[in-house]
Amino acid sequence: MKVALLGPYPVDPRVPAGQPPLPGGVDAVVLALARGLARWPGLELRVITAVSGLTTPVQVDGGGFLLSCVPRPRGGRLTGQRQVVRNLRQQIAAFAPDVVHGHIAGIYARAALVSGRPAVITLHGVICREMQQAWPTSSWPTRLRWLSDALFERAVIRRAPEIIAISPYIVAEFHGRTRARFHGVENPVDDRFFAVKAPPPGRERLLCVARLIPRKGILALVRAFGQLAQARPAAILVVVGETETAPDYTAQCRALAAELGVAERVEFTGALSPDAVLAQYAASDLVLLSSEQETAPVSIAEAMAIGRAVVATDVGGCAAMVADGVTGHVVPPRDPVALAATAGALLADPVRLARMGQAARAAAEARFRLDAVVEATLAVYRHTLEGKA
Repeated sequence: MKVALLGPYPVDPRVPAGQPPLPGGVDAVVLALARGLARWPGLELRVITAVSGLTTPVQVDGGGFLLSCVPRPRGGRLTGQRQVVRNLRQQIAAFAPDVVHGHIAGIYARAALVSGRPAVITLHGVICREMQQAWPTSSWPTRLRWLSDALFERAVIRRAPEIIAISPYIVAEFHGRTRARFHGVENPVDDRFFAVKAPPPGRERLLCVARLIPRKGILALVRAFGQLAQARPAAILVVVGETETAPDYTAQCRALAAELGVAERVEFTGALSPDAVLAQYAASDLVLLSSEQETAPVSIAEAMAIGRAVVATDVGGCAAMVADGVTGHVVPPRDPVALAATAGALLADPVRLARMGQAARAAAEARFRLDAVVEATLAVYRHTLEGKA
């Protein structure tokens, strides 16, 4: 079977290969899935991605598969998207795959659907919901970009024949708006997370792995820690994630920590190297996620793979990932009091916290191991080909 995998990929072909990347979000999913598919017997894989700054297509060895990088030109939103789709289609045609698998309801999904080949689309979010959340604080140029992306999503949903839903939340949002068949396949977690031997909890170290943007609710997280810190003087909070996208919001988070008197106990690390991210997970006692909108956060799955309990807000698909009272807890969004009380109660009971971490690890083994996700994905490919026969 020949498979073309289309999506964002965390490699710059202009830079010599070094340490394997450990990205977040969809990049992490595509990277892990590519590695898993590449080692599957009898499968020939081609990963096709769009890279800004290129003027001509570049092909590099991805380690068991060929990585084709096409130019992602600058310019108008719609004009640029059309050109990227054409570039992607050319690479698909040259490879002549049996199945094209596009990630995200954007350029990659569109290219897969117009390729003339059997297509599978993985949806990683609900753009219209993200737009609603971001709309009040967005500028008009940003709002126009959101509208463009939402229209793109709508067109993809209507045309897609086979959709991989990484969360029941996806099915609930799009059911009735498409005639596609839904296949539930959760995101994989990189094998390196399962290899980490994390010590038992006891350091009162809280961790959040998220970009510092309003959708991630970091201000609410800092407020929650301000309350928790009064009762737990040894507790610290580490926030790992890039800070460049919304510098004003990052400044607000830092200012709030100072206002609450916890600036010395809250660390904003910015983006970290792969080894440093793994070390932060291993050093944590409890992982927190305070988002206002999510689908299936990779950070929850990563924390569970390492054996850490998670307290997450009950938005999107978070409740489908965190078994409340078993592998962690879900709390209402925008409620710092509830987040502080729940996290504080777990820190006060290390035995219970360790038990939840063990349950989280067992659940991750069953749900997020790469081989299991690859097998489920291949079953979707076979189903798609049988439907075209």
